[in-house]
Amino acid sequence: GVFSVGFLFITSVYGSIFIYGPIIPLMVIWPWLYRRIVEILASMWQTQIVVTIIELLQGMKVVVTGDAIERHEKTLVLMNHRTRLDWLYFFSYVFHARILNRQKIALKAMLKWVPGLGWAMQVAGYIFLDRHWETDQVHISNILSYFVELESKPNILFFAEGTDLNEGSKKSSQAYARKSGLAEFEYVLQPRTTGFTYFVNHLRNISGIHAVHDVTIAYPYDVLQNEMDLIRAGAPRAVHFHIKRYSISELPENEEELGKWCQDVWAEKEALLKEYYSEPNPELRKFKCEKKPKQDSRTALLLLGFFAWSSIIVLCTYLLIISSFARYYALVLTLFYISTSYLMGGVEKLEMTLFEQHKKPRELWGRSRKADNQA
Repeated sequence: GVFSVGFLFITSVYGSIFIYGPIIPLMVIWPWLYRRIVEILASMWQTQIVVTIIELLQGMKVVVTGDAIERHEKTLVLMNHRTRLDWLYFFSYVFHARILNRQKIALKAMLKWVPGLGWAMQVAGYIFLDRHWETDQVHISNILSYFVELESKPNILFFAEGTDLNEGSKKSSQAYARKSGLAEFEYVLQPRTTGFTYFVNHLRNISGIHAVHDVTIAYPYDVLQNEMDLIRAGAPRAVHFHIKRYSISELPENEEELGKWCQDVWAEKEALLKEYYSEPNPELRKFKCEKKPKQDSRTALLLLGFFAWSSIIVLCTYLLIISSFARYYALVLTLFYISTSYLMGGVEKLEMTLFEQHKKPRELWGRSRKADNQA
């Protein structure tokens, strides 16, 4: 666990400085190419570090049932938030499904301040939320429209519960349910439907969504709740995902009805997980579904990536030791990430601002190039 977290941290720092750094000027020169290169580089790091570590080195088994998330499908992925690390393990599925380069995550804004990891997530275009709806609503609108304008086809991982399931959050959720006349859940938290409905309807309005994929995550054996558990014990022995696809045409357009739809999905999750954990033998726990989406093992790519990143660590460390230029360069990039976070709110917001001011007026965001040409 200590090795894995240390490896994750140092590769994110070196990757942000020495891999992302040289291509950052492209966000001014050619935003479309910059975004494509970043998607490829981000998937290389996520694949070869996260997936290799938790699967090959730590032996975590990933079992997936249900519907597939297809390549190039624009989708919002809903998942229950059982632990603080659910998003990390989901990388395994999207890697083997060959859709990792399109992966985006909506997550707490505080994570952007983590050195290395936060910088990498900013460049990758993750959607940081401040938990203040007035400002979050504007940012969600801007960044989703920006993805559409640059012809990106993201699969956006969204935790509707807003926080992970623990004793404190469960009590708060159940108290809210009693107050609001809703069913009390044991295995999930009450979803916060405001953000979900806004994501779906805004994406629908800008032709940025094909489907919503509901993902239920479960841990048959041990449940590692947070990062300290990961350091002490490593990855869990197994993670199970069950996926159910809903075409966007199936979802109601009315905001209130869409919120009710989300609550109904969560009630189904509760029943699904209750049945799952009713099996006392962890070895026999599984989702009652025979359908399994296609996945490629891609083991050779995992091994190649681990070797490549190990070499990058050695090379970058050597350069920092022997080269004053490398040290100054690293210092400049570090100051760039820190100052951009303070002054602009993150590298992704700097990218959108440059695009708005130099490439396309804000009122035209989200319109396709075809529509522009016709106009």
